[in-house]
Amino acid sequence: MGATATAQLDGIDIHSIDRYLREGYPWEAWDVLWREAPVYWYDRPGIEPFWAITRYADVRALGSDPSRFINGGPRLRLASIDHDTLLHASRRKKADRNDWDPTEVDDMVYLDAPRHTAFRMLVARQFTPARCRRMGEELASLAQRFVGEFERDLADAGPDGIDLVEHLAVKLPLATICSMMGVSVDRWSDIHRWTDSMFNTDSTAWALPGENRHDMRKRLRIEYFTFLEDLIDDKRAEPGDDLSSLLVHAEIDGQKLTQQQLHGYLTLLISAGNETTRNATTRGILALLEHPDQIGAFENGDQHTVETTVEEVVRWTSPVIQFARTATEDVELHGQTIRAGETIGLWYPSANRDETAFPDPYRFDVTREPNDHVGFGHGPHFCLGANLARWELRAVFAELARTKTVSKLHTVGEAEWMTDLHVGAISHQKVARG
Repeated sequence: MGATATAQLDGIDIHSIDRYLREGYPWEAWDVLWREAPVYWYDRPGIEPFWAITRYADVRALGSDPSRFINGGPRLRLASIDHDTLLHASRRKKADRNDWDPTEVDDMVYLDAPRHTAFRMLVARQFTPARCRRMGEELASLAQRFVGEFERDLADAGPDGIDLVEHLAVKLPLATICSMMGVSVDRWSDIHRWTDSMFNTDSTAWALPGENRHDMRKRLRIEYFTFLEDLIDDKRAEPGDDLSSLLVHAEIDGQKLTQQQLHGYLTLLISAGNETTRNATTRGILALLEHPDQIGAFENGDQHTVETTVEEVVRWTSPVIQFARTATEDVELHGQTIRAGETIGLWYPSANRDETAFPDPYRFDVTREPNDHVGFGHGPHFCLGANLARWELRAVFAELARTKTVSKLHTVGEAEWMTDLHVGAISHQKVARG
């Protein structure tokens, strides 16, 4: 490796939140890593060191190797030392306050086989392609309703525009997962603010008058905890045909899930079922607006074009930025030795712009085929809700194509990002007719 490449590597920054908020995803830095150091020991102030894995083939291979790279180590998501310290303290306090097991993980994503498999299978049948296909009509109807409301709101708003997130992107995934969970319609807006507040950001969007960020987050956590307690009690007393009831009455090895495990599982389903699809919808529409040459192909295409558009949106936006794994043994890769106990970071956006896997990867192409991206991960921890997310996105983008809504839009002002190091999300972006 030459002096220039070494200097480039020494100067890269793929972990600073301020940098993400200011400049977006660090594509140039990932490209340097991909080209010069695909297995790179990333040692920077403010974050515990880790091996950065940036190539498509390696992200897939290591994500599919649960015997040598586990989820159940000390780190599942890369974050700053300060964030990790606060997170661990919060977990301890929560366990003490509720008399919970301090060694129990937050949710099944932290588990490895066979325990992860047992927890995953409790609801896996509710997210199969066949089940999602049966939901197709309902999703299409909801998409028609929400896009129609969005069009009317646009017409009423005039040149000042409306928020793309609040007026469109949030609606279908929130309605779908809440319906599947058996959550009443009057709580959907609450779910929205509770899940939004889980991001580690400086936002005080949900604060009451005179309330600071700390007090706002504390209040919202208490509200959400109380909601889950009530939901569990209700489903125990009067179970229905929904995911919450299924989990409350489920058993693993003859034992029902504990209250702590139910809180973790319900939170995982509600949050993951809401956030990722919302972010892909928002950023997918913005990607089309940023690449107007693709709008005609999208709006004038058939259902197959809708499907290829959705896959390209997920590849292009890569809402999930990274997951971490822990090595269980020494592993040699690209001339580097990953030692047992060390952390690797799997960087999905970088993998999704790998030119060995995607010809012309920096071209947004709604007709791209094949498109075997890793936007939903890969391996035994492949996103449980990937099928549902695809069907939701297809429903929304099919309706947007039918109404030719995107070609009528332009952005108003700059996007507000709500990014932490795990998920890249836009919290607000105004759009108007034009």
